[in-house]
Formats: sequence, C-alpha cells, structure tokens
Amino acid sequence: MTEDSVEKDNKNLLWDTFSGFWKMGKDMADTMDEATKIKQGFMGNTEFLYVMYDYSMGYYKARETGRPVVMYNFCVPPELFYAMDIYPLCQEAGSVAIAVAGSNLRYIDIAEEKGIDRAQCNAQKTWMGAAMVNEAPDPDLIVYASQPCDSTNIQYQVIQDIYKRPTYTLDTPYWTYEEGNKFYDPEVIPYFGKQLKNMVQWLEQQTGHKMEFENLKKTVELSNQAREWILEATELMKAVPAPLPGLTAFTNYMVLLAAAGTESPLNYCKWTLETAKERVKKKQGALALRGKEEKIRIIWVYIPIFFDPYIFDWMERKFGATVVMDMLGLQMARPVDTSSEERIYNDLGKVVLEMPMARQSRGPMEFYLDDIIWLIKEFKGDCCIWGGHVGCKHSWAVASLMAEEVKKETDIPFLTFELDTMDGRVVDSKTIKNRLKTFLTNIV
Repeated sequence: MTEDSVEKDNKNLLWDTFSGFWKMGKDMADTMDEATKIKQGFMGNTEFLYVMYDYSMGYYKARETGRPVVMYNFCVPPELFYAMDIYPLCQEAGSVAIAVAGSNLRYIDIAEEKGIDRAQCNAQKTWMGAAMVNEAPDPDLIVYASQPCDSTNIQYQVIQDIYKRPTYTLDTPYWTYEEGNKFYDPEVIPYFGKQLKNMVQWLEQQTGHKMEFENLKKTVELSNQAREWILEATELMKAVPAPLPGLTAFTNYMVLLAAAGTESPLNYCKWTLETAKERVKKKQGALALRGKEEKIRIIWVYIPIFFDPYIFDWMERKFGATVVMDMLGLQMARPVDTSSEERIYNDLGKVVLEMPMARQSRGPMEFYLDDIIWLIKEFKGDCCIWGGHVGCKHSWAVASLMAEEVKKETDIPFLTFELDTMDGRVVDSKTIKNRLKTFLTNIV
C-alpha cells in the first residue's frame, strides 16, 4: 500500500490528521541539512518522525488487510498486541499529536457540548469528541489499565459506551513489587502477570488470533533491545552538560509507547544512544551545537506542554535551560526475561507498572515524591518546574507537599503553575513564558 492510496473519509479524520502530521514532519526533515535539523529540535529528528509515521500508517494497513485493531491507553505497552498480529491503536498518542498540530480544540468543544465535564482530562476528551461525530477510528476492541487516575477510568467507560465494543480492564495493583520498599507486596506480580495472561486469552477468544510463544519471545526481544538503548541514553543525560535536548525524553516515550516490540524504533534508539555517547565523550552539550551554554538543569516535574512543545526549545535558547528529565521521559522498566512464558508475563507486568506517569500516580504519594528527589540528585537538577495539567486532579493534592519536600531535601527552587497541556486557551503560551521568564531569570 502506498501512502497516496489511503482513502480519506470523515470516520478517520482524526487519524488522518495524526498521520498527516508525521508525514509532513518526515518530508520536511528529509530536506533539511544537519544544522537545520538541530535548530528544529524534535521536528527535525528524522529517525523519530519515521517511527511515528510508520506507526500511523499501520492503522490503514490493518484495515485494508482485516487485521484486528485494539485501542489501548497510554499505560499499556504494545508488545502483546504486536506478538498476536493485532494493530495497537493508542488513543492518547493520537490525541497528543493532533494537539501539537493544533487540531484538537474542536473535538474538545464537541465533547463538552455533548455533556463531558469540563474538568475531565482533554487527553481522552479529544478522542471522545471525535468519536461522537464519527471522525475517529473505530476499534474492534478496547483495552486499558486502571491507572494513572480516576479521570482515565471514568472516560474509558464513556469511550466504551460510545463504541459499544468489548473492553478489557487491567486492574492495576496499588502497592509495589520492589522488595525492601515499605510498600512491598509479594502478590503484586503474580496477580498482575496472571491478569496479562488472562487478557491474552480474552484477545484470542475475541479475535481468533493465537499467541505463539516464539512470536511472543521474538517481539519481547525486540522490545528489550529498544529499552536497553533508551535506558542507557537516559543514563547519559546525567552528564553535565546534557548531551541531548529536553524533548528527547518525550520522543523516547512516544516510540516505546507506539512501537515497542517491532523493528521500527531500533534505528531511532541506536541513533539516540550513539549521539549521546559521542557528545559525552567530547564533553559537548546539546546546546553547544546551537551556540548556547547550558546554565540551568531543569527537572520538569510533570508532562510536557503538548499544545506548544517548543516552549522547551525556547527555554534552551533564551536561558540556556535544559529539561534533563520529565515525567514521561522517566523510563524505569527493565528488559524482560524471555526464558519462559511465565517470566515474560510477570516481567511485562512490571513494565506496565513502571510506565511513565503510571508509576508515579497509581499508588501512595511516596512513589512520586521519592522519584522526584532521586531525579534531582541523580540528574543534578538546579530547579524543579511543575507545569501542572488541570485535568490531573490527583496530582494537585501532591503539589504543595512536593515543593516542601524538595526544599527540605535539596533546597533548590520549585515553581508551580497551572495549565492545560492539551488546550492553550486555558493558559496561553505567552502567559506560560512570562512565568518561566520571571523564574529562570532569578536562577541564572
């Protein structure tokens, strides 16, 4: 199938926008020289754009060939779907990308006009609005994990009601599997690993596609390779100056969310690691390639600003301030043991529990607080910035306590402000930049 053969219709309008965004970026990056790519940041990263474009086109190929399509939420890794020859349609990946493209606001308004509460999260509301007017892809099945928040759980029930499709919910344990942690529970992994196996059996019944161990093992081995390279590159972000720009944490997250378990992300992951290694060896920071000096290392406490991701780029250019890590970039899942089916399911259970944002938000607040203190110390943070998403009500209960804990443990500056990462009408880019300017000017 060629990209020109894709039949466009309103039912796929959201996904057409999603795939069109990545095609535009890929085509532009293909024409850029290296200096221009560096200047363009993540939209000049050819390897990243190729992964996301290939992933987006996979939906159309699945529909052409009759391959089952399963919608999943951002707290479920895609490996099990790929191993069963099922196309994994990540709802949040689509919603986030069209927010970057500025094409999501109409769908948010439609959802609210049709009764979805304004206080609910726009990461799901975007897709819901599109589905309500028949402009979103129609999955065969829905799978989601009951993390990281109540808004996700509530809104996936609405999505299920809109589509009237069979749905499987993974009941995420509250406690941790990490021995020695005061919140350790030995039943976490046996319980959750069994849930994943039960989900696979459910998928087999629903689709007629069988899970073969050799396919599962091969898929997980591909995922392991991608994760190993990303983990190593992330470790190199501890170097001063940081070898990669701030949005690398987000691009790492997106390729694993969409394509872990396939060959597609391997070139990106290898390129990212090799680039980081080369720059660390030369003691060359990412900002030096743009004629800037790294002056401030930021721990961005929450998720990126999707409606204007170039705010990270603006901080780098204006203040020499690099986001060395954010919540979505904090990859903690280790490679999976592929020696047996049971070990694969148990270790994939750990991957689900360690998904960025899910890890910090599914259990006691100490999960979140301890991660931030660790990040500050390990990544040598000079300040913390919490651009708090208004849809994440659960996180705001922790914000003031975290600021106190950071002051007590590290004594670095901590900025908190409110925004909607998906909708710039709530707090616009100019207002955000003014707040950041005041804060960062006092640090330099």
